[in-house]
Amino acid sequence: MSETAPVSHSIFTGLQRLIMNLGLGKLIRFGFIGIMSTLVDIGLLYFFVSYLNVWYIYSAAISYCCGVLFSYCLNKYFTFHDVNPNIFTQFTTFAGISLGSLFMNIAVIWVIVEIFSQNYLIAKIFSTVGVFLINYYGQSKITFRKKG
Repeated sequence: MSETAPVSHSIFTGLQRLIMNLGLGKLIRFGFIGIMSTLVDIGLLYFFVSYLNVWYIYSAAISYCCGVLFSYCLNKYFTFHDVNPNIFTQFTTFAGISLGSLFMNIAVIWVIVEIFSQNYLIAKIFSTVGVFLINYYGQSKITFRKKG
């Protein structure tokens, strides 16, 4: 039993080193925060519509904005370890990139469904993967870029 512990530890350490060398650590954290932000968005949407009787369109807009704010706060400190004090400008940039990502997501879904006659859920999966990578690139290279 004691012989397998060092092997599994060395495999885990090697995998961890590979992720860090490839720069995947930030990407994984960004993805995890994206999942959490989506849960905030959907949870608030449900709460506003079901318990507060707010029209679903207004609820969707409010819940999406809350998800973006949640995502910004966690990504700023957890993913990118950013200390830029100019939060208003930085958040505006983050929100703009997020809004652009939303429009790209909708456009890709529309093309896959309307042009290629695929199911909307399949379209959403493809769109989410592609837009996630574009969003990560924009946030890491524009919003949270390292000066210097």
